[in-house]
Order: sequence, then structure tokens, then C-alpha cells
Amino acid sequence: MVSAALAAPAAPAHTSAGPPAPAARTGEADPRGVTDRTLVVGRTGLDALPHLNPLDSGWVIQGELNNLMYEPLIRWGREDWAPAPGLALEWEHSADGREWTYRMDPEAVWSDGVPVTARDAAFTLDLLRTDPVLNGRHGGLVDGFTDVEAVDDHTLVIRVAEPGAVMHHLNNTPIVPAHIWSEMDDPAAYRGEPGLPTSGLFSLAEYRPGERITLVANPDHPRGRPAYDRLVMRNHETTEAAVQALLRGEIDLVDGLNPQQADALRSAPGVTVSVQPGRHWDAIGFNTGARTRDGRPIGDGHPALRDPVVRRALHHVVDRDRLVEIVHAGHAEPGVSIVAPVFPRHFWDPGPETVTADPDLANRMLDEAGYRRPDPDGPRVDPDSGRPLSFRLLYHSDRPAYADIRDFLVEWAAGIGVELRPEALSSAPLNERTAAGTYDLAFGGWNYGPDPDEDFAYHTCARLPEEPGPTDLTFSWYCDEEFDALYERQRLETDPETRAELVRAMQRHLYLAVPQIVLAYDHTMEAHSAGWTGFGMLPASGGSITRQQADYGYALAAPVPGGVPGGTGGGNGLGVAVGLAAPALLLAAVARAVHRRRTAHLRD
Repeated sequence: MVSAALAAPAAPAHTSAGPPAPAARTGEADPRGVTDRTLVVGRTGLDALPHLNPLDSGWVIQGELNNLMYEPLIRWGREDWAPAPGLALEWEHSADGREWTYRMDPEAVWSDGVPVTARDAAFTLDLLRTDPVLNGRHGGLVDGFTDVEAVDDHTLVIRVAEPGAVMHHLNNTPIVPAHIWSEMDDPAAYRGEPGLPTSGLFSLAEYRPGERITLVANPDHPRGRPAYDRLVMRNHETTEAAVQALLRGEIDLVDGLNPQQADALRSAPGVTVSVQPGRHWDAIGFNTGARTRDGRPIGDGHPALRDPVVRRALHHVVDRDRLVEIVHAGHAEPGVSIVAPVFPRHFWDPGPETVTADPDLANRMLDEAGYRRPDPDGPRVDPDSGRPLSFRLLYHSDRPAYADIRDFLVEWAAGIGVELRPEALSSAPLNERTAAGTYDLAFGGWNYGPDPDEDFAYHTCARLPEEPGPTDLTFSWYCDEEFDALYERQRLETDPETRAELVRAMQRHLYLAVPQIVLAYDHTMEAHSAGWTGFGMLPASGGSITRQQADYGYALAAPVPGGVPGGTGGGNGLGVAVGLAAPALLLAAVARAVHRRRTAHLRD
């Protein structure tokens, strides 16, 4: 039997704060446009979200919202991401690991007053088994189920064909209300219409795609009501715009800072800055041959990138240490594979197999593979298609760091006879291009989850579409039988250390096959108004506030007692003079720092 505490006590954050600020507003209208206890979060990327369907979520912001609105059966614990009770207070399994029993919280209730029961969980899991769209997202979890049974209101039994480690946490999958979702003609078509009952701390009150998302606190939640009334996420075109909004008092929290922004904000009155190890990585993904499961082509990717030799050669021109030093100002770790170092049990250290920046070796690899260079100043030529090695490189126009990395990559690739043609796109059209296979190389980022199963599934052949068409269920359109065999073995393995060895073997496979080049694991850099306190980090010993696979960051936040008199400042407690003058001065400092970062490699 397994059980655990619902929440761990908060640990002190490794943060820095500017001069103290007055408390957050709790009554009067303020620059944020709110009149109650509202936490306003500035985000980039809301305009890229396709919908808010909790059962079809592949975006980290969708995952944040899911955890705020829908309790999972099992959540990730604050101490070390160990499985902890959610709707299920305890669980046990048969001796052969093929029957799992979950005992539900008798106090759990939907926001419309209807009790949450095992029948809701059984309905949700059966829906993921039978709906083709939702199964595409959750097949790795539910396809091994042979039966899901609600024995009574508080007892759920799941029978599986083979034992597997995933049953200990069920991928933090949200449970939806059967009395509502069973009436939907097409549950996969739900896009985020407000008003549906939820079991989490908040319910959806407003969804303006690309603009803002408003959640309202559920007053009678068994874990207690949050210390504020509303949570608003507002979209900003760039992080710089969100920083301006924080300094003007229009928002209370911003994430995704670069080192220069974080350093500049440390001196801002009433702003607290947090820099912590993170689970996020940035990578360059290759179009390894977009296709259906039976091999029918999709998109227009360059055929040379199907050859691992070309991808490995490009891997050997990337100087990760230089990118960490120049682009991240030291606030990152060199990338390896998709498992971040903050998960030490599964992280793989390549040791003597580490790929180093070696353009001479890269040139020899391409020479030996027959990629000749007719013009010493031009690109090589693919011996099979006759096409020059000239690749489109898509990057996000709203992420300045990617432009810096782009410049390095273009220069490095040219040194081995490969031309990279950068194309700047905002997140939504860029993601549409990668989903349609109409690209060659593309920047991307990911927040690795606590368990490897769901993340590694994106590299399996089962994630390729059955029919020609776009999909966001695959990384780099990668498919390899050897990798699939490793994936299946780890999925069924129940011994933690044996499974960890298989996970490390999967990372080694991807590192050598190079469907993507993981560039760096960047540190999490966030800033919030000193008028707010209590933000819960994950892990509690020091981690992120936002972009969690849990609700601790927002659930434990609280406005500092008191209030700012009307007309004297913003949500971060800045006075009138500071609210008008400091942003301009600080943003000028940020602009100078960004310029210095972008030209550092020229001065070095």
C-alpha cells in the first residue's frame, strides 16, 4: 500500500529582492485592471495554445492549468517528485502487479457540488482508451489496461496485461466529471468553454484565445481555499514586454527571464527574483523524414537529414560550452539528452562518448559519406538527391536567445559546407510548420517530466500518424525499432534501478542517433512582486514556481497582508515616481545588457 502527505512545508527560496514594497492590492482598482485579490501572471505563448482540453494537452501551460483545475488520481510530491495522493489517497497492487486498487478521497467534490467518485475516474480512463484523438495522447498509459472498474464510489480497480511502473503515478493524468463529459457529443472537440465543474483549486471563468485566461478560486475545496480570488494569465508578445508590465505594476509574476533581465530586476524596488535549476531544455530538432506509420511521406523535409551521418556532423560543430557562456551567461548546463540533470536517477552522463565541437572531424565524416563540395565556398551536395546541403532553420521570433544561437549555428555549419537559412516565425506558425513536416531544422523547448515514459513516447514509431496530416505527437518524426524495443522494456519494468538503466540506454541511443541536439538545460529565472509571498517551488528545496506539473506554485501563493492605497502604485507596490521612472531606467539597462550579449562573441 502506498500513501503520502498531500503537501510538504514550503522551503525558503534562493531568491534576491530589491528594496521592500507595499503589500499587494486587495480592494482598490489598480493598473492590472482588477478589483479583488487577483494574481496576474504575464506569459508568452498563450497565443500558441490550440485549446484548453485537459485530456489533449501537450503544452506546459496547458499542464499548469490542468493541475489547477482538475485533480489527478496521483500527483507529483513536492520533495522529490515522488508519487503523492491526489484523488486517490492510497493504492496497492496484487502480487503479480496486474491488478491495481486505488482508494478515493471521500471528501473530494466537483465545484458544482457533485461528489467525485471512482466512476469519474473509470469514465475518464475508458474515454482515453476508446477515443482515437485522446488515445493518441494517452495511449502509452492506457493501452495496456485490460479492464477499468469502479467497484464502488470510493474504489477503483485497474487490471493490466503486464505490470508497469507507470501504475504508481498514472502520469498525473487529470480526471474529468462523468456527469458532464458523458453528455458531450465529442469530448475531444472541447476547446475550453468556461463553466464546466472542476475538482481542483480553481475553475475556468474566461478564455480569450491568445489574450488571457482567468481562473476563479473554488471556495469549498477540501484542501482549503487559495489565499486569493482569481488567477489571470495575460499574453505578452515577448518576455521583455512582460518585464515592462511587471515594472509598471500591471502584472505580479513573470517567468522565462534571460540572465540580463534577471540581473536588471534585482535592483528594482518591490521585485523579488528567483534563479533555480530547471527541467527545461532547448534543442534543435531535425526533420528525420516526416511520414505515416506505413511510410507515406508528409511535408517537404530535405532528404539528406534522414542520414544520421549528416545529423552527427552537425552535432560536432555545436559548442555547447560557448552557448552556455555567451547566450546563457553561465545560467545553464550543457545539454545531453531529454532528461534534465535535476532528475539524477535517470540522467545519463555520456562520459567518454561526449560529443565535442570538432569541425575537422565533421568535415571528414561528410567527406567519407560522399557529400562532396563542388565550390569551396558553397554548400556540399547530397549524393543521392543531388540537392545542396542547404537547410531551412526555423526559430521563434519571440525568443531573443534563439536569435543569438541562430547566429552561432549558421557560422558553425558553414564551416563544414552546410548552409542554414534562418526563418523567424512566431510560435503558432512555427509549430504548425513542424507539425506538418514542412521544415528542415527547428528550434524547440521542452519541460521534462518526472517520469520518462510520457516524454520518451514522443520518439516512438507509434506516435507517427496513421494517415498523412499534421501531428504534434512526435519529436523530429523519429522512428526506430531498436529504440522502440528499449522503450517497451522500460515501460514494463517495475524494478526502479533496472528501469533507470533502460532509461539511460534510451538517452544514449538518441544522443548517438541525433534526431535532435539538446543544447542546454537553462536555469529557471522568474520575478514577482514583493507584494506576494508563499509561492511553492517544485521541488521544495529549490525549483520553479511556474511551469510545474503540479499546482504548488500558485496554490500556496498569498498577497502580503495589507493593501496599497488607491492611486499610489501598481500590483508590485511601486510608488508613482518609481512606477513611472524605474521601468524606463531598468529597461534601458536590460537593452544594453542584451546588446552586449548579442555582440559578445564578436568582442571575445
